[in-house]
Amino acid sequence: MIFQIIDDKKDCYGVYIDGEILHTEIKDEFDKTWGYSDHLGDARIDLAQLYCGGKGLTEMCPPEIKDRFIARRDKLKAFVNSFITAKVNLQDICFYDLVPPQHIKHYYDLKNEISESVFENFTRPKNYTFLHDTTVMCYEIAQQELVLNRQLLKKYAKDDYKAFHLAQRFWSRKAFVNYNIFGTKTGRLGLHEGSFPILNLKKSHRRAVQPKWDYFVELDYNGSEIRTLLALSGQHQPKEDIHKWNMEHVFQDEVTRDVAKKRIFSWLYNSRSNAIDSEYYDRQRVLGKYYKNGYVHTPFGRLIEADDFHALNYLLQSASSDNCITQVNLLHRFLRDKKSNVAFIIHDSVILDLHYDERHLLPQIREIFMDTKLGKFKTNMQVGTNLGKMQEIQW
Repeated sequence: MIFQIIDDKKDCYGVYIDGEILHTEIKDEFDKTWGYSDHLGDARIDLAQLYCGGKGLTEMCPPEIKDRFIARRDKLKAFVNSFITAKVNLQDICFYDLVPPQHIKHYYDLKNEISESVFENFTRPKNYTFLHDTTVMCYEIAQQELVLNRQLLKKYAKDDYKAFHLAQRFWSRKAFVNYNIFGTKTGRLGLHEGSFPILNLKKSHRRAVQPKWDYFVELDYNGSEIRTLLALSGQHQPKEDIHKWNMEHVFQDEVTRDVAKKRIFSWLYNSRSNAIDSEYYDRQRVLGKYYKNGYVHTPFGRLIEADDFHALNYLLQSASSDNCITQVNLLHRFLRDKKSNVAFIIHDSVILDLHYDERHLLPQIREIFMDTKLGKFKTNMQVGTNLGKMQEIQW
């Protein structure tokens, strides 16, 4: 049965279903809605927005009701604007108590119709559970205010335009990291408009990002995409540094570690290069298994359109990202009842905000992150009191 949450404030919890606003817990028969809300928690509700790849209500609205939906949407926006003009604090008042009931009914009836249309016309994604868990995690990350040293940003802003822009944007307003899980073709996380730009923050500006608790702890895989190709080639994961392992096993100790690293990456991202002939890495076998009829079929259930030149790159980037985020989802759940939390994700690494009293959890945290679906990936760990000053911990 399709329903909608109509006000997600804790004291204003309302469910719209069959023309009524109910103040009730989510019942078993309430199994479909448009998008995620804090009130859904971990309930396995089907979200229409995940079925249609993150598209918006207007984009997915059936043509025959689109004009009506836009009119009702704009009417509700007009009410909100009038409340803001009248200086009504919407955090203290339930939205549906301020709007005439017929407008609530018309809008949410149409929202239910749009949701129903999506469920009828789209199949459930193969990676739906992953998308759902990632949606919940990213939603909760977006509720965590980022701790910024604004004075440090101001200092950087004197000589750097990007720092000036950041200081200007976030000087008098709170900063949050708001991920878009449909922001890239391969599934790597993007950012919604208005988010703090954590994914492309200059290294020289990272000192301005600080933990809420005591330390940032960064976990990242040693050679993530190389290890992904090794796994997809049917090989076991080396316990040691992947570049040293390649130096010994692929190049037979004829080159240094740095040269081995450069050569493997050069070969990896140039599909026309045959510079490496190794029993361990079999690009053609991997492509034969995961690339068919112009589409990459990843081991994590994604289907990505690609040409021959980009197929391997898309496969490795997507599988590496999903492999990492799958483990971050597990860490997020593990830390739910702790003070420490997942602060944010930067590409194929996760940064935790660690409370000093929970430092004893680090071995378990590292083990969770290492033990991936593609094998046990060697994991690097760094610790610091700000994002720009991190030191590696040797295990």
